[in-house]
Amino acid sequence: MTLSDEVTRLNEERERAPCLGGGDEGEQCGDTMWGAPRRLALDALLAGWGLGTWLGVNGLYVQLPLLVERLPEGWALPASMALAVQLANVGLLLYALLRRLLPRVSDSPYIYALLAVGTLALVINAFVYTHTTHMFGADRSLAFLVLTFCAALVGCTSSVLFYPYLRHFRDVYLATYLVGEGLSGFVPSLLALAQGVGGDPECVVGEDGVLWAVQPPPRFGSGVFLLLLGALSATSLASFAAVDRSHAFASERVAPAAAAKDEEATAPRAQLLGGRWVAVLALMVALNALANGVLPSVQSYSCMPYGAQAYHLAAALGAMANPAACLAGVWLRPASPRALAALLLALLPSLGYILATALLSPAPPLRDQTVGVIVIVLCWVWTVGAVSYARMWVYGWARSGGARGMRACGVATQLGSAAGSLLLFALVNYTGLFTQPDQCPALTTNFTKQNAM
Repeated sequence: MTLSDEVTRLNEERERAPCLGGGDEGEQCGDTMWGAPRRLALDALLAGWGLGTWLGVNGLYVQLPLLVERLPEGWALPASMALAVQLANVGLLLYALLRRLLPRVSDSPYIYALLAVGTLALVINAFVYTHTTHMFGADRSLAFLVLTFCAALVGCTSSVLFYPYLRHFRDVYLATYLVGEGLSGFVPSLLALAQGVGGDPECVVGEDGVLWAVQPPPRFGSGVFLLLLGALSATSLASFAAVDRSHAFASERVAPAAAAKDEEATAPRAQLLGGRWVAVLALMVALNALANGVLPSVQSYSCMPYGAQAYHLAAALGAMANPAACLAGVWLRPASPRALAALLLALLPSLGYILATALLSPAPPLRDQTVGVIVIVLCWVWTVGAVSYARMWVYGWARSGGARGMRACGVATQLGSAAGSLLLFALVNYTGLFTQPDQCPALTTNFTKQNAM
């Protein structure tokens, strides 16, 4: 018996089976995330697969404190990385072209190829990231940036490739995949903390008589860090292979006939232009502009004035809030639209405070008080968690639109991410709205006074 036949048989049995525990059919028969029977092994594999989505990009960004000291671009490196990541959106166009040329090919081969490219990019980068190329009159980190582009292809293309694949499984597993996607930012942060990246700088007097902030040496270098990321990416590839090829999870798949209906008829093209779809997709654009553009760009300006400890608590706990919010979708009933609206309204004060502290850097409110550290960390954790939950809610709602709806949601994800990143890139680099705080303000003042005496 083929996998397709087995899926069809098991779905017919599921339809004939009585609901668990009685009650409403939609609530008790596994049609919602809350209270539905599930396979924990499949949950783990889907989370492992989701881990590989933005692993490369997030991992490279947490390495910036070390990379800017070794690569010729210096502090201009983040701007070059942002450009390389945005250029990786070409993966969306390439995927659309391949679907047009090869309409009968399933999504699985593309996913295998994409995860393999991401894994190889991280492994190769571990050995060549310090190599430079002389271009336009200066040394450039061409190899590093090209491989950053390759690693970013996974995250950028996953929005329109990975989510539609999930329609082949029961909707209860969407949340656990999103948990894995959240871990793609959390796990690199844990590795960076173990590495010792971002400790309190030591202020030393240079030969020119000026105080400089020197970062402490890490426990292991960027090459080892990138190899660890490569191993995690390979784990993501292996997890997807197990999900895609194993017959053990046939009972959790949607019948092929239902998947075909999902593809062709569930969401007519006109429906995606309806008022509710436009509103939901606009919300997705805004949420991803915040999650992937605005918040990462202003975090250093918002947190660094309160000290390195505040910055790392906000980053680490915020990264934990992302998968925790997605786990809420596993155990809790999906929020009603009114509850989601209330959540987004409750998000505005903390988001406003974050933006205010970033704009007022290096002298935000309560800068020298413990309560200031507590408030800024709580604001970051709440904001990241609320945005993550709202994004998961939109993904779950978009599933009703079938493959076309999920792809539309993926396009909205990338549009929002690109718009937020490009806007903040321009504001940070070409306006005076954001000021980098002095890492040794007290010592600089004392040193100046001593020289004046």
